[in-house]
Amino acid sequence: MDLEQRSITADTITPHFERFFGHKPEVISAAPGRVNLIGEHTDYNNGFVLPMALERINVVAVAPSTTGQHRWVGSLKDAPITLTPEEASTPGDPFWSNYVRGVICMLKRRGIEVPPVDMLVDTNVPYGGGLSSSAAFEVSVCTALSALCGADVPPTERAIIGQETEHEFVHVPCGIMDQFISANGKKDHALMLDCKDLSYRYIPMVDPDVSVLVIDSAVKHSLADGGYAARRKNCEDACSILGIPSLREATLEMLEENKNKLGDLCYRRARHVVAENMRVATFAAALERGDWEAAGIAMRGSHASLRDDFEVSCAEVDTLVALSYTIPSAASVYGARMTGGGFGGCIVALVKSADVEQVAKEMLEGYRETLGIETAYLVTRPGAGARLLYKA
Repeated sequence: MDLEQRSITADTITPHFERFFGHKPEVISAAPGRVNLIGEHTDYNNGFVLPMALERINVVAVAPSTTGQHRWVGSLKDAPITLTPEEASTPGDPFWSNYVRGVICMLKRRGIEVPPVDMLVDTNVPYGGGLSSSAAFEVSVCTALSALCGADVPPTERAIIGQETEHEFVHVPCGIMDQFISANGKKDHALMLDCKDLSYRYIPMVDPDVSVLVIDSAVKHSLADGGYAARRKNCEDACSILGIPSLREATLEMLEENKNKLGDLCYRRARHVVAENMRVATFAAALERGDWEAAGIAMRGSHASLRDDFEVSCAEVDTLVALSYTIPSAASVYGARMTGGGFGGCIVALVKSADVEQVAKEMLEGYRETLGIETAYLVTRPGAGARLLYKA
């Protein structure tokens, strides 16, 4: 995963758009990736999550097509693909185009007809690292296309369109969190979201003495590979056994009372979700009172639960989290955990700002010495949500 910072602006993407299509874009939008601070695999269980938008963004430049057909470029390295209007609203190849096709289809369901467009995509959100590059893609496409059509699509509706795209065109049964924070992120704030009713509140993260450190495990993950869907099915099975609509309604006492009926697997999956919801509340309260030690304890508990009860971590990610306890500068790490859907990707840590570069250096050295893997990191602050960079 490339964690090297590369700035993307309206000024940097416009010349590339002109090179591919021979005219200027009319709309340029951006939407961020995200790092989830705590609350993993709770979103599709109607629970609580607490992500923040990254400063890394996916940028989409669009203009009406001059050919009567769609022409899309998936990255600065790709050749354009050409699609008829009919092809553009049904799934197809290349795979990345389904993120665009799905958005076009979902806008059409809402009465918004997208004309043939020329589109160029550029991003500095790392792919496959659990930082929601796909959500950034969907939300930035929706933001650009709705603006081009002159349609007022509120941020939360753009998030729902992104989720519907995942479900129907990408076949990932994801929750709403990733798209929601990409659409609704706020600079210098995390966001606590109730996935049951989509109510939310912003939590300031302005303390200069604490930084968010993201480290790549260098293990690529793909939520479309089946592990994610299997975990979701486990949760649905647990709800069926308990006779409740979602694990939001479950309690630890209920799980203990029905432990034999649930069986070991569903019991542990449900226990993670119920306890994780409690940890989100603990973490949010800790952030609001500036208690970083308590926030770190919640993060460490989250990782242990994801590793042991939900079984979505992996040896490499576990090694990185373990290093946060043992490196010479471990006292400067409040807490660390895997972030994202699992099966690889990144860890996120809260670290004393004065020591964050030293912590990162020691973590990378320890990872290389332990597993022989070279990797990378980024230090980030909460970024802004989806927005227009330019409109003619």
